[in-house]
Amino acid sequence: MKPTRLALAAALVVLSACTKDLVCPSGETDCGGRCVSLLSDPGNCGACGAAVKALETCAAGAPACAAGIDACGGACTDLARDPANCGACGNACAAGAYCTTAGGTTSCTDACPAGFTACGGACVDLLSDRFHCGACGNACPSGQTCDAGACRSDLAVACYATNEVLPVGADLAPAGAGRTTPAGPAALAVLGGAVYSANGWPAASVSVLPLDPALPSRDVVLSGTDLEAIGAYENVLLVANAAIGSLVLLRPSGDVLDEIAMPGQQAGPNPRGVAVAGSAAYVALYGNGPGSGQAIAKVDLSSLAACASGAAASCGAVTATLDLASVAGAADVGALPFPSAAVSAGGRVYVALANLGEDTISCGTGCSYTGWVKPAGNGRLAVVDPAAGDAVSIVPLPGCGNPGALAVAGSTVWVSCGALSYPDLAPSAVVPVDVSTTPPSVGPPLPLPAIVAGKLAFCGGLGYVTDQASGAVLRFDPATRTAGDPTVVCPTSAYGWAWAADVACSQ
Repeated sequence: MKPTRLALAAALVVLSACTKDLVCPSGETDCGGRCVSLLSDPGNCGACGAAVKALETCAAGAPACAAGIDACGGACTDLARDPANCGACGNACAAGAYCTTAGGTTSCTDACPAGFTACGGACVDLLSDRFHCGACGNACPSGQTCDAGACRSDLAVACYATNEVLPVGADLAPAGAGRTTPAGPAALAVLGGAVYSANGWPAASVSVLPLDPALPSRDVVLSGTDLEAIGAYENVLLVANAAIGSLVLLRPSGDVLDEIAMPGQQAGPNPRGVAVAGSAAYVALYGNGPGSGQAIAKVDLSSLAACASGAAASCGAVTATLDLASVAGAADVGALPFPSAAVSAGGRVYVALANLGEDTISCGTGCSYTGWVKPAGNGRLAVVDPAAGDAVSIVPLPGCGNPGALAVAGSTVWVSCGALSYPDLAPSAVVPVDVSTTPPSVGPPLPLPAIVAGKLAFCGGLGYVTDQASGAVLRFDPATRTAGDPTVVCPTSAYGWAWAADVACSQ
């Protein structure tokens, strides 16, 4: 479970009251206020400030030729593009000729073929060439690829503690410089050519971060201090503003189209996950305890296109509230459902129910509070069927404590189960739910004992899950049900903590 807003706010108040020297984890070094591994960081390879060259990577603390790059005479050489070593070391093209790779064959040619551009003695495709991406000499950082003339990493990771979004490769290795955000990034979405970061404490904002690092970013300030989710529908961004209790609709440029108040404003609806089915958005209202939230708000977005074009004044409105607190089986006796993440698959909407009871939590010396934070038993999955009048059914999730994130892979909804501070109740795990059946079929949990399972994403057939207790991300194979070791992606902040808050596919 992600820390509650009260717990996070209390922790940040304590941290902001003092300053602290940066203390890096074992195996990392403080380089200019950031904890990095001198064994693998391309900008600090073997020593702070020792950056590798364009054709190199950092391996065991020393520069080495990057994947697909050969060495000729002790220097890293790209045999597919080097006219002095075209296809093989020492195979030099004649004066005025170009080194070209087409159809899997590298050779010297007197003129570049159609679709190729001459760049420094090589014929390249500017739309896909990693060393000449979009323009001659525009080399993508190590770990990135060139897609439609723009450099892109495989994944983006939100690092809440250090206010940045970092690009990484499919192997979770660094893939270029990160983008800073004005506040802690809590949730990510990718739309078109940009990553959109929903930022929280100390002030809410949405950062528009172009995937091409050569393009500038921009920030849109919103009210409040807590944005919990961000998604896209019909080229519009949907942002759950938990502190204000609203659903914010943004253009990709970042301009606010509309802000729709969620029901129960006086009690604190606390919107979290958002999913779209048909022309309606279903917003999980987490609430703060009895009499607040514990529901799903249905928002009619049928006028969204007209609103975006300026033909309608309102982009949407709440048309129904599905009260989960009154649905049998949504929570154990004495607990509340606390709906959080939401996804859409096969025309239905699936919402994770944490099933939490009260407990007293310590927030430091002489500091404690009582809140609805302790899993009362296994979590649940609420299934909303729009075709059946938004009928709600409940699917138990055996072996899943405190489900807090969902992701879709084909006909399977994967559930992230992380009982933060209560690992004895249920192991941290991801659980597959086959939604092609009626009712959905729940598979056995895949334990993840090395982390507290957080946000989920599926990229290139592999699953990625963040650690709520550190800056690590873990990769797993849903087909073979095998998981690797967690890889530290997010650096430790000056206050001695790190948090990988979300992960998204950049491709």
